[in-house]
Amino acid sequence: MTRIEGVVQESSNIRTFVFRDELSTSAKPGQFAMIWLPAVGEFPMSLSIRFGKDLSSITVKAAGEGSKRLYESRKGDIVGVRGPYGNSFDLSTLKSKSRVLLVGGGTGLVPIAALAKEIASRKRNVRATAILAARTKNELPFLGFLRKCLGRENVFPTTDDGTLGYWGLAHEKLEEILEVSKTGFSQIFCCGPEKMMLAVYKVARQRNIPSQFSLERIMKCGIGLCGSCTIGKYVLCKDGPVLTHKELGSLEREFGVAQRDKAGKLVRL
Repeated sequence: MTRIEGVVQESSNIRTFVFRDELSTSAKPGQFAMIWLPAVGEFPMSLSIRFGKDLSSITVKAAGEGSKRLYESRKGDIVGVRGPYGNSFDLSTLKSKSRVLLVGGGTGLVPIAALAKEIASRKRNVRATAILAARTKNELPFLGFLRKCLGRENVFPTTDDGTLGYWGLAHEKLEEILEVSKTGFSQIFCCGPEKMMLAVYKVARQRNIPSQFSLERIMKCGIGLCGSCTIGKYVLCKDGPVLTHKELGSLEREFGVAQRDKAGKLVRL
């Protein structure tokens, strides 16, 4: 149990909540925690950027019952934190001075921002270009943070309505960047709405670029016992949430197409 120590308004509909938890500060980009609220219960949240010693954070958009209640929380409110769980984005295969692409949409920018900070801490060993997607300018989080981490020239916002940056979808901007790139990219890292990730996956597969994707499913236990977050042969809270392009290759009937509801029934996205 811990208390919220700060609230940051990231965009018109997204807030970051800062809390003190030593274990959470050890989380790697892509890992998640189970967050508990009184009279609501537990639900999974990606762990966001760290704010110094023992200070971690989660970033929330009001969607379901739990996230709506959390979004309305204030400094001093109590939350329960259990984790971190799952795997993370893997940078170990990248060679010195490799170039990578980070693609995120909406709250999927949470692990992407954490990954950008990790890459920036490696100084010049890995160079990153980021694509940030949102429906409109006012709903785009972490723009300033990513520009600070990666350099303004390496960050490309995209909006569905053209109010900021590229007018269009994330995978369209990705194709444009890949088309004009002279040196190429070693890997793509992606998180966001699953249909967006499916489009990015297809672009990466067409160009034979290794890629990793952070997926989201309904998680009840967070430790691989209940099976509610099953996708294909994978239990996402244990085998994921980050899956590689090779792993996703066996999930084409589900990835970007369907997921299990709270009763375990497979339903279309």
